[in-house]
Amino acid sequence: MNKDKPDIVTQEDVARHAGVSRAMVSYVLNNGPRNVSEETRVRVLTAIQELGYRPNKHAQRLKLGSNAAQNSIGVIAGGKGYNLLERPYYSVILAGLFDTAHQLNQHIRFFSFFDALKDPVFFNKNIHREEISSLLLLLPELILSDPDHEKLIPQMIERIDNIICLEQPIYNLPTLILDLVAAARMAVEHLIRLGHSRIGFLAIPDQRIVGYKQALMMHDMTFDAALMRALDTQRMISSAYELTVDLIHNAPDITAIFAANDEAAISAIAALHDNGRRVPHDVAIVSIDNTEISKMIRPALTTVNIPMHEMGEYALRFLLSERNHPMALSPSMILPIELVIRESCGAKLTLS
Repeated sequence: MNKDKPDIVTQEDVARHAGVSRAMVSYVLNNGPRNVSEETRVRVLTAIQELGYRPNKHAQRLKLGSNAAQNSIGVIAGGKGYNLLERPYYSVILAGLFDTAHQLNQHIRFFSFFDALKDPVFFNKNIHREEISSLLLLLPELILSDPDHEKLIPQMIERIDNIICLEQPIYNLPTLILDLVAAARMAVEHLIRLGHSRIGFLAIPDQRIVGYKQALMMHDMTFDAALMRALDTQRMISSAYELTVDLIHNAPDITAIFAANDEAAISAIAALHDNGRRVPHDVAIVSIDNTEISKMIRPALTTVNIPMHEMGEYALRFLLSERNHPMALSPSMILPIELVIRESCGAKLTLS
C-alpha cells in the first residue's frame, strides 16, 4: 500500500484528501440531506477512488480476514441496463448459476453491470477480496466496448485473484467459451445444404458474423452486405420484426434467414407471416439458442442448441475449480453445441 495512504481509510481521511469537511463527505456518500455542488462531489469521489475508501461496516469485515468472503461470488455483466434480464437466454444462464450456487453453499453477493463500477463508492465497496473471493464476467465483449475497461479491469484483476469470463475471453482471463463462430457456421451451412444461396442475416455485432461469412466462403459463395441487418439489442423483438420487413422488401429474392438468436427468429416468422411469406415454404428460418419457446411456436424453430442452464452451472463450478486449484484446469473450456432440426428450416419438407 502507498505510504501516503492509511491502512484503514476513514471519512476524515477522504475529507482531508479532498479538501472538504467530513460532513460534505457524508452528504456525498448518502446523497443528502444537503445538496452538494458537482465540483465538490467530483473531488470527494476522486478522493474515495484514490484512497480506496470503504464504509465502516466493510472495514469491520477486515478484522474477520478473507475467510469471511470465501463462499461469496460477484457477477458483473457488460453494459448498463437490466433489460438483459428480460432476455430468455441470460435469465436461464443466471438461473443455472444461482441454482448451482445454492447447491454448493456459495453466495452470489451481488449482480451488477459494468457501468456501475464507474462509481468509486460501489467499486471499493464490492470489488474487494474481503467482500468476494471470485468474480464472473458476463458479456465481456460489451465490457471491452466501454473505454473505461482499460482502467477498471486491471484494478479488478489486482484486487480479486479468481476472475473468469463467460462466452468470450478478455485480458487473458480463464474463460468458459461459447464458440459463436462454430454455432453460426453450423446454422448457415445447414441452410446451404438445403439448397439456399440467398440467405438473409439478422445480426448481432459479435462472432456470429464471422461464422456466417465462413460458411459462405466454405461453399464458394460471396458475402453480400445487402442481405445483413444489424439488430438493436436494446429492443431485440421489435427490431427483428422491422428489419425482416425491410429485408424482404429490399431483397425479395431471399429464400432463407439466419437469425442471431431465437427471439429474433420468432419475430422474423411473425413479420414474414404478416407480409404473406410462408415459413418454411417461402423463407426458411434457422437461429441460435434453443430456448424453451423455440419448440412451442409453429412452425417449431430449427436452432443451434446452447446449453444455457448448464452454462450457469459450469461457470460456477469453473470458478470454484480455479479458486480451489489454480491452473488445475485448462485456461478455457469450450461448451458443446448441436443443431436441433425442427420445421422452420424446411428440412422435414424435403425429407417427406
